[in-house]
Amino acid sequence: MVKSWDAQKERSNPFLLKLICKFALNMPRTITRIWLWPISFYFLLFSPVARAASSDYLRRNPKTSSDIRSIYKHIYTFASVILDRVYFITGKFEKFKISYDLDPEALSVLDSNSGAVLLGAHVGSFEAMRCLAIKQADLNLKILMYRNHNAMITRILDELNSDIASSVINISDTNALLQVQEVVESGGVIGLLADRVVPGEKLTRCCLLGGEVEIPSGPFSLSLILGVPIIVFFATYVGDNHYHITLKKLSDPVTAPRNQRDVIIQDLTSDYIFQVERILSRYPYNWFNFYDYWRAR
Repeated sequence: MVKSWDAQKERSNPFLLKLICKFALNMPRTITRIWLWPISFYFLLFSPVARAASSDYLRRNPKTSSDIRSIYKHIYTFASVILDRVYFITGKFEKFKISYDLDPEALSVLDSNSGAVLLGAHVGSFEAMRCLAIKQADLNLKILMYRNHNAMITRILDELNSDIASSVINISDTNALLQVQEVVESGGVIGLLADRVVPGEKLTRCCLLGGEVEIPSGPFSLSLILGVPIIVFFATYVGDNHYHITLKKLSDPVTAPRNQRDVIIQDLTSDYIFQVERILSRYPYNWFNFYDYWRAR
């Protein structure tokens, strides 16, 4: 099994991707979703890496079983969320029922326009965060991410809405940290997914679903360096056209000497993982790390 997310080859076909996007934008969503059945079945049959990763995760989650029907449902849920990215990116929010579980303390942080780090995971749909950005009309949100991974699908989706592309800060850029600092100093929010590691990055070990995992220290170090609070965010796919957005404050601004940061980051990481486990207990098929996440030490 592939032991790193960045080692996975992009299996997308540009013609097929563009065709599906065209269908999505010109046909009813219920019709376009018919594509999801054969696509999910194809990956179930011909992607042993995704199948094995799904089975491993489903076996660990006490809310699921790891039989073939559950694996198919897991892959199908992922395919559904990928398709819905087209609608979220093009602003077709009216197609969805969005429910909210919003922590008042987290909303207070966002309303204060004093800057924050917004942490998600590869759980559900990060694009649905735009729904919250609209709900909080003045929310200045920039996404920090690696644009080079899955470059083909990223490029095609960027073509659908150039404003989305301009809201992304590429971690690979030499001035990425400067861009982040400018956003926060202007009262904006930096959003990123904190559950995948990059080779050479400092790591924090903790327990997720009964197994040891490695979580990047960078997102938590970033909040300490910037002196801003951390908010965790999940937009989980419930089924049909329903998404549920969860927002919770994880920490207040923390300042600490360098020799104490490791302990603070360990505590913040554990709190973050607790929130991930909590959401996976409610929406177990929304875990979208299809590689050997609990890899051998």
